[in-house]
Amino acid sequence: MVNIRKMAETDLDQVLKIETATFPNPWRRSFFLADIHRQNSLCIVAENETGVVAYLIAWGKEEVHIANIAVSAHWRNQGIGTRLMNQALEFARHQDAENIYLEVRASNTGAQRFYRRLGFVPTYIRRGYYENGEDAVVMECQID
Repeated sequence: MVNIRKMAETDLDQVLKIETATFPNPWRRSFFLADIHRQNSLCIVAENETGVVAYLIAWGKEEVHIANIAVSAHWRNQGIGTRLMNQALEFARHQDAENIYLEVRASNTGAQRFYRRLGFVPTYIRRGYYENGEDAVVMECQID
């Protein structure tokens, strides 16, 4: 069973293991620390008996930005990412946001399909957004 709860500083070692295994240019600990203490932020983890298996960072008020989301490779395709994203959508509703958005690598078509299933649509391209020069697809979802 996987539970979702607020991220704590004590989770960061496990979060950073997932981050490093998932992304070619992982966030530093200081980025996560800043977001945990940021106003109008949502920092959550999904955990089971073995520890943290996924996390999500979002922030904003009128417009909410999904800054980071990752699910440990072993735990993907089990609905955990969807549960985290649903929490982010609920956070956006509570913030009275009009929309929620994120950036995803242009080459990451699997993630783009996942976000489309949740109601996100591609709105524009950020050229050379990533450290290797890859473009980002900005995807948005209107909050009802």
